Amino acid sequence: MSTTRPPSSSSSATQSLPRTQPSTAPVPPGPSAGRVDAYRPEIQGLRAVAVGLVVLFHLWPLRVSGGYVGVDVFFVISGYLITSHIYREIAQTGTLQVTRFWARRIRRLLPASLLVLALSAIGVLLWAPATVWPASARQLGASALYVQNWALAFDSVDYMALDNVPTVVQHYWSLSVEEQFYALWPLLIVGLLALQGRARRRTSAVSPASADQKRRLIMGGLAVLAVASLVWSVINTADDQAFAYMSTFTRAWEFAAGAITGLVTLTVTGRRAQVLGWLGVVAVLVSGCLYTERSAFPGWIALAPVLGTVAIILAGRGAPTTAGWWLSLRPARFIGDISYSIYLIHWPLIVLIPYATGHSLVWTEKVGLLAVTVVLAWLSKTLVEDPLRTRPLLAAAPWRAFAFAAAGMLVLVAATVGINAEVKHREAMVATAAKARLAAGVTCLGPAALDPANKCGNVAGDGAPVVPPEMVALQSKNDIFARCQQQLESADLKTCHLGQQTNPRRTVALLGDSHAGALTPLLDELGKQLGWDVVAATKASCPTTTSRRVVPGETGHSRQAFCESFNRAVAREILGNPKITDVFVTSYSSAYTWANAPGGTLADPGPDGFKAAWKQFTDAGKRVHVIRDVPGTGKRSIPDCLALVQHPDDCAVARKSALAKDVAVAAARSLGDPNVTVLDLTPQFCDDVTCFAQVGNVIVYRDRSHLSIEYARLLAPYLARQLGTLPK
Repeated sequence: MSTTRPPSSSSSATQSLPRTQPSTAPVPPGPSAGRVDAYRPEIQGLRAVAVGLVVLFHLWPLRVSGGYVGVDVFFVISGYLITSHIYREIAQTGTLQVTRFWARRIRRLLPASLLVLALSAIGVLLWAPATVWPASARQLGASALYVQNWALAFDSVDYMALDNVPTVVQHYWSLSVEEQFYALWPLLIVGLLALQGRARRRTSAVSPASADQKRRLIMGGLAVLAVASLVWSVINTADDQAFAYMSTFTRAWEFAAGAITGLVTLTVTGRRAQVLGWLGVVAVLVSGCLYTERSAFPGWIALAPVLGTVAIILAGRGAPTTAGWWLSLRPARFIGDISYSIYLIHWPLIVLIPYATGHSLVWTEKVGLLAVTVVLAWLSKTLVEDPLRTRPLLAAAPWRAFAFAAAGMLVLVAATVGINAEVKHREAMVATAAKARLAAGVTCLGPAALDPANKCGNVAGDGAPVVPPEMVALQSKNDIFARCQQQLESADLKTCHLGQQTNPRRTVALLGDSHAGALTPLLDELGKQLGWDVVAATKASCPTTTSRRVVPGETGHSRQAFCESFNRAVAREILGNPKITDVFVTSYSSAYTWANAPGGTLADPGPDGFKAAWKQFTDAGKRVHVIRDVPGTGKRSIPDCLALVQHPDDCAVARKSALAKDVAVAAARSLGDPNVTVLDLTPQFCDDVTCFAQVGNVIVYRDRSHLSIEYARLLAPYLARQLGTLPK
């Protein structure tokens, strides 16, 4: 379990996206608004710093641990430049041609963006394992439609999506935020001016508003937006940092900060400008080096890179500064000019090269990747971006730009639909073949291959697995989990019935977090074999305890409160059903630390919380069976690993590291209560030395820690064997 953070080359996190504007950045309106735009070379250098932070973070996340703040720098720059352009047009012409504004943005951004998306899709099909095709297709479509940030935000509250590996286009989340900004910002400004016009008509004013009045009105409206967005960013980050990181609403204030900077008339000169410029540089660089993936970002700590960027822009308004001189050096300006393409290109290379080479990037390869990225970015700018931005093919009329955007999006979305259709077709074919193979009763199938009496030889099995890795990787979306497992962001009780519901011999319950949810196929099969009605009530990241489970890196208390409320509802449900005689519990207990719930006084909240929860059931005459958690996998997706290696044993884990301490099992064994028993299926995963990723031609896990459906079902006879003394 994890929360989504900015992705790096070693974690599934999120990125930041720079944006390259025309290299002649305008002087903001105000005292100098009437003169010809002046070149602001330090802004290009500031882009170079920002994209450098981002790329270095992705390549060396432990060394440049806060490099993701580069996105905030670019958001501020975009707000500053775009609002300056919009205001200048309004001041000079009295109006804003919104369609022409949108057409310019399309010509500037979409040619390179859509090209990289198309090439990334081809790269996935050529080099990436089929296990990542469905997620890649989904995110390619979301990126083409510029809603990638929302796709990732909702994945962050979908527990089954938290273990998704980064895709080649995951970095398009911030491009999506910016495109949403470009779509709505001019409408917001036009709307503010329209409100002013109505107010003047109501007061019978006859003279039009002056340019300065319009400027103040726009600044006032944007200031209200900035304050509201910043407050929401602080609240949302504290409550759900992963969602807040991707949200347009928590980022709007950063654009507004840049926009207000472009509209204020303040000019700083002399020593104050020198100090302000260097303070801005320090704020950006220090946050880029000292923030980490565990920082509560964006929230209020995003003020450092945002205000640092504002300071650099303000300091260079009056006269050149020493900080601006360094940022204006020719190499910095060159990188700033191609920063958009650098960002677009570098991440697909980081993701795809390890697939193509079969190993993680080493230091020399990372340096080479940097060089290749710069060369490809320069080619993109000179051969794609600049020509299509200026030549009549797209520039002759706005409709041409809109037609190009619609056609490009349509082609990419159609390609993703085709990929998904092929995956669905293969899934149906595999399901039919797997059902027949599993029903054949092969002696060495699944966990039977670990039974010495069967003399199966190769534990992993010979030939192809019953269900291939790319199909196993899709099982988290199976209906059995959707029906039986409550999601992270809900406290509502969700139950389902498995096994035999008609005239059952016994009614039992299955409780716990998603590792218990992964056992629903096992209990379903066991219920059918033994004639049991199985009531499953599981919830993602919610072990059955009276204590508060704490997930490292999780911000806010809503998920903790949801879990506690859910567990209380589960207890009422189980205790209120006299038919339930036995309760099966398991959890990913090694993933949590423990604290007392509000009002709790337990001496040791970890084991004592489990004991208190079970005591409710044993006091009501029910038996509790604690199933030991499954062995660890080394924090890697087993289907992805199996899709890349030559032999399944290359994805196996040493037994001594795979068997983490299970707090619940230790608590059960310390009780000495005959009504609380421990069920340990470790022999069906491991021999004396190794815990396996594939056993008897069946893949054991569907992701990093949850059992595959096939393997869970095949465990039913072994659990029944351990329950042999269970009273009838």
